[in-house]
Amino acid sequence: MRHPEHLAAAIAATSEVVYLLCGTVLTAAELIAALDAGGKATLVNIDLMPGLSGDAAAVQFLEGCGSAGIISTHPETLRASRARKLATVQRSFMLDSQAVANVLRALERFEPDAVEILPAPVAPRAVERLGSAHPDVVLTAGGLVASLAEIDALVSAGIRAVSVSDPNLWIV
Repeated sequence: MRHPEHLAAAIAATSEVVYLLCGTVLTAAELIAALDAGGKATLVNIDLMPGLSGDAAAVQFLEGCGSAGIISTHPETLRASRARKLATVQRSFMLDSQAVANVLRALERFEPDAVEILPAPVAPRAVERLGSAHPDVVLTAGGLVASLAEIDALVSAGIRAVSVSDPNLWIV
């Protein structure tokens, strides 16, 4: 959910999990509570929430708001989340083969619950390398997804979940 005005659509969606990519420190509790009341597990992208840093106190604050997990590009933020028994999603921008190698090295030091590969169209190329090296990590993809056919192709390639910000695609 990239915009607060999509709250009703996010609650109505068939998915069990909502990636919260909007809001501020002032609105986080209200958004998370509404999603929770709608039966959604909310994973907050802490890197995109104005008013919060990626430290342990920010993670504790979001946990107190009811967040089920944290999304971040920063391993130290994800470690703080893991310490609080929250779900951890490492966002990883796969721009080239060196970026894939960097993610593999990072996974040797800390293994999150999931790795979100960005942008999604490159995810099929990274699935085999990441999945074979770290079979317990859930591979997800996000960014630049514009159709249900693209979602189907990503899932067929081994991606377990696809994050999309277009409410018209929240029907899967």
